[in-house]
Amino acid sequence: MGRADVGKHPAEIGAGLNAPERHTIRSMSLQTNEKFLQEIVSTVASSIELAEVLPAVVRLMSDASGVHGCFVYLVEDDQLVMRAASSPYEDQIGEVVFRRGESLAWWAIEHGEPAFIRDNALADPRVKYVPELEEERYQSLLAVPIVGRDGQAIGAITAHTEAPREFADDEVDFIVTSASLVASAIENARLYEEARVRVAELERLTELAEAIARAEGLEELLDTVASDARALLGARACHIYLLDPAREELDRAASDPEPGDARPTLGLAELGPELARGGRSTRLAIPLVATGELIGLLVAEGSTRVELGRTIASQVAVGIKKVQVIEQLTEKNLIKDFFEELAGGRSRGDLEGRAARLGCDLDQPHVVVVAEPWSETLVRALRLAAPGSLFDHRDDSLRALVRIATASSGSFLERLRRAHAELAEPISVGVSSVCQGGTAFADGFAEAQQALVGTVVLSGSPSVLAYDDLGAYKYLLRVAVDGGVRDATVDAVAKLADYDAQRGAQLLATLEEFLRRHGSISATSEALYVHPNTLRQRLRRIGELSGLDLRRDEWLAIEIAVKMVKLQQALGAAKPHT
Repeated sequence: MGRADVGKHPAEIGAGLNAPERHTIRSMSLQTNEKFLQEIVSTVASSIELAEVLPAVVRLMSDASGVHGCFVYLVEDDQLVMRAASSPYEDQIGEVVFRRGESLAWWAIEHGEPAFIRDNALADPRVKYVPELEEERYQSLLAVPIVGRDGQAIGAITAHTEAPREFADDEVDFIVTSASLVASAIENARLYEEARVRVAELERLTELAEAIARAEGLEELLDTVASDARALLGARACHIYLLDPAREELDRAASDPEPGDARPTLGLAELGPELARGGRSTRLAIPLVATGELIGLLVAEGSTRVELGRTIASQVAVGIKKVQVIEQLTEKNLIKDFFEELAGGRSRGDLEGRAARLGCDLDQPHVVVVAEPWSETLVRALRLAAPGSLFDHRDDSLRALVRIATASSGSFLERLRRAHAELAEPISVGVSSVCQGGTAFADGFAEAQQALVGTVVLSGSPSVLAYDDLGAYKYLLRVAVDGGVRDATVDAVAKLADYDAQRGAQLLATLEEFLRRHGSISATSEALYVHPNTLRQRLRRIGELSGLDLRRDEWLAIEIAVKMVKLQQALGAAKPHT
């Protein structure tokens, strides 16, 4: 080897030598490659940080193969991105990107084999010119795929030389072997990075769970969730929507950062897939579900991390449900106490302040609604008919304070009766007169209860009855409810009710119809579908049992007594005197 050969690659030196000399040079080259491979193995084993391993491997490969440019590209989101480069091109790391099908590197990946261009590389259609890499200086180009353990290509190594060059088999083998070592380093680094990220995610998830557990109110919880979820998901923005069951719509309750163009309301039919892509934008929309119940929606703009989003959504849903249950129990107790104060006409302190806390303005027109039995379906119907109403679940009954639009309850009653007609279960509903001003509600609760009793007396079946439709029963109901009034005529009629209950007779109904028909035998018998003689026998039996004389006694007093006894029956308080 002469002085002029110093600094040349063995392949260039051997071009003008005879066979023995070329064999000697080849042996030297193999020994050199083995030395460099040992150094590459040592480098790969020394660190799991790609930022340290790849530049060192590129330097070793450049020195070993005598190339003037060596680059490592990794497949990321279906693109090849430069992640290591020999001097002086380090500043292009991360900047040079090839879409699928561009460059000789992609060709090598797609065909699963090394690709080689001996000279005039830029004339090859497989090559994409990159001015920043000064590729007009290079004649030869070699691209070798980097293949992972599963056989999938994860990147490529390219080598450039300024002069035309034929890469020998041992040189190609050296680069292929180096590529397999690089593949191992990449996969180990990625596994380490995934584990590190997973640990960090678990730490952040733990912090999020602790923050959710500490939250005392829904607003505090939602603000924390929006901020922490955005950071965890690497999202551009994060929004939390909560379901309004009455409207079957989702309302935006929190955003981080500011909501921007985020829609304030979403319909259930608009939820779409968990991961949506449009152009370069992505959007996660993960339902918040707790105990099988849809609570809301977690939306993360600019994130694709579906599994992590599901984990966060699960924690958030449980947290929201917990706070909602606590708030509902608190509100339920507040409403119960509030109703008791209104119904009793006794205020314990700041009644107006408690009303404001519950979103109720007592100076606005309201009606009191009482229903039996309790029905969640009826509650939903009332929420739709009168948004903002307050409800109290008592045993198997319902009390509600319903805000109406005007001083007349007519339109509300129409909506309520339409909703009642669609109920599958039989429910009796009593509605008070319009109440306005704190002192009016004690009467309102009493009126609603009396109207509820009136549904049995007047309708005979579950229905909706307003207090204003009770007629004369308004007065009788107060007497029947309050009690304390003894009357011989009522006691006499009560004996007929007791006889009917024991014998399965219809004497009380016969007396009521006889009075309604103003004592007409023919009209009464037709109404009762009995023979006139049968009717006369019943009337005699009525006189014998009760002591009433329908020829001499005042019919008005007897008619009132009949209504009183029926009210007592409806109230479950029929107690005839003996």
